[in-house]
Amino acid sequence: MFYTAGRTTPLRTHRPAARAEEPMKVRRGATQEEIARLAYSYWIAGGRRSDTSLSDWLRAERALNDR
Repeated sequence: MFYTAGRTTPLRTHRPAARAEEPMKVRRGATQEEIARLAYSYWIAGGRRSDTSLSDWLRAERALNDR
């Protein structure tokens, strides 16, 4: 709460109400090492083509972060 000069009632900052029925979900993002390992396996499975490295990385990142 904040008080301003001359006011007798406090100003309240907006805070959204937390839902008691929904537990907080803690999401852990994938580490770069995990993404690199999966991307490498995609690269191997795809015939070791040099032009797929970015798409393999993004595919692995998406797969690990959506779990």
